[in-house]
Amino acid sequence: MMSNARVPMRAALGTREANYRASRAPALPARRFGVRPSRPLGARDSRPIGRSGCRLARPRAAPGGEASVSPLSSLELKSVISVEGEVHPEESEGVKASVFGIFDQAKQLQFVGFSKDLKNSLRTMLGRQYDLAYYYKHVDFAEIDQQAMIAVRGAWFEENCGPPIGNTPAKVQFWQQPLVAGGVSEKGKQVAARQMLETVTKRLAQRGLREELVPNEDLLLEGKVEFLPARELTAEEKAAKAEQRRLVLEATRTCATVVDGKEQTFLLYFENLFEANGGAMVDVSVTKDDEATTHRVIIGEDYLQGLAMPTRDIVERTFSFLLSKKVSRKTEGILSSNEFPINYFAVSTVEQWFDDFALAFEEEGGLPGEDKFWRFNRIHNYGWSADGRSKV
Repeated sequence: MMSNARVPMRAALGTREANYRASRAPALPARRFGVRPSRPLGARDSRPIGRSGCRLARPRAAPGGEASVSPLSSLELKSVISVEGEVHPEESEGVKASVFGIFDQAKQLQFVGFSKDLKNSLRTMLGRQYDLAYYYKHVDFAEIDQQAMIAVRGAWFEENCGPPIGNTPAKVQFWQQPLVAGGVSEKGKQVAARQMLETVTKRLAQRGLREELVPNEDLLLEGKVEFLPARELTAEEKAAKAEQRRLVLEATRTCATVVDGKEQTFLLYFENLFEANGGAMVDVSVTKDDEATTHRVIIGEDYLQGLAMPTRDIVERTFSFLLSKKVSRKTEGILSSNEFPINYFAVSTVEQWFDDFALAFEEEGGLPGEDKFWRFNRIHNYGWSADGRSKV
């Protein structure tokens, strides 16, 4: 018996047309449309998965089979600004070229580049992207092998699930070209460039950079900001620089504190230490979260004798406590009355502000206490107030 149901003409034609196209169209790989080809349940990719969810590239032979390509994740992450406040990558003998990756403060890859002089390349990146260039990784080459260097960059791109944002067409100019300050007129461009130069150098100083960066004056006239390469040092200058670096490292400590239950590190650089009969005065630079601030700390003789600790140890423990309390390290402008005087303070001031500060020195017998506080109060009258006269 035949059914009286009728298939709509449009639907019937559509079905036949779809079947025809399906039979004539070549099979396309699913990956072309952003869909991974299916695979049997339980089948696994043997490559490890990175933090971003991408598959890490296996070490593979470079062109020519001379050496394998090191995965980016296997390389040491180094700070662009060193402990001594310089751009000072470790220099190996016989290096002719490098491939480097730049990472931001969150340690996310931002840019991959090539270099014939890693130190000056890092200085350039620091000037052009002073708020993005925090860390770097690199591989060195004994010869300039463009094919091998491109292979390394390609492997890093694959490991990163594609080029980092700094290598995309929209952003690469900001890494490969000098900073453009803006302005319309010639004079306006020059003024804007000077202002930008001041902003860049100030920000880098805040991050702890002590190395001198000399601007390119010719580019400043064009309204652009770029730093000149560091000049080649003589053997005597290199020796003096190495000695200076040694002294800075001796005066620098890597310290620890606990903030919100998590251990964090910070650097203390002891610039000056003056000891006298009344105690000690210490000028110190604190670098944490890539921001350097300077402070003067007074330690009374009663604290030095009572604690029987080295002066630097007292300063370290004091700043470890203040940082754990999230005390602002603001060093510019006028501090309000409810802000701790972080620029210039005595250790006894910390004890007056924080009741639990004494616990930090409990193992050393505790702090001298209230009787030995330094109080910056006026105890005598001066001028017109001294003789009771009023000024007319």
